[in-house]
Amino acid sequence: MAMDNMAIYIDMSKCTACRSCQVACKSWNQLKAEQTENRGSHENPPDLSANTWNRIRWIEQMKNGSIAWTFFSERCRHCDPPDCKYMADTYVEGAIIKDPSGAVLFTEKIKGIDPDEIMSACPFNIPRYDPKTGMAFKCNFCIDRINFGLPPACVKACSTGALNFGEKSKMMALARSRIAELGDKAALYPGEGYNVFWALPDKELLKHI
Repeated sequence: MAMDNMAIYIDMSKCTACRSCQVACKSWNQLKAEQTENRGSHENPPDLSANTWNRIRWIEQMKNGSIAWTFFSERCRHCDPPDCKYMADTYVEGAIIKDPSGAVLFTEKIKGIDPDEIMSACPFNIPRYDPKTGMAFKCNFCIDRINFGLPPACVKACSTGALNFGEKSKMMALARSRIAELGDKAALYPGEGYNVFWALPDKELLKHI
């Protein structure tokens, strides 16, 4: 079915780091659990991987003499236009495709590209390589859900309203309205040329992303 360009808008001022989005992503995409260890941080797992496409980062900042936590949902930005696709097209056409929904998708053809090239093409250090399968992985926008009119699994699982999904123009309007409510310290990240974007409650967070 034909659709307008879609987007995920994330309001980090509403995120409680419950990580329901992480669990929903793993469950829907049948991603394996990973062995982790106590590293003195609440972040778990410690990084994105071939089996973790979305994770909540815990950002510690000193505010009024005390440590305060702010959270950030790390994932593919589904760039528009996507640098990774332009790189891939020079090697294997169709290895990375831009879906009409706005999703940037990796296909089986990506196995024909040096994984270092794939990962270095991303300005946000998102794709992760799995040597067992020869594939690179990242968030796929839950393309198998949105093609049937369902929201991405992470959005469906979010109980606080931090995650929102819909037509990009409507999501951007929501984001800009929320930033105006949050005041001068708030910021839109990373900007207009992406199909995943965030309302950050404090511009200082840009130093940590």
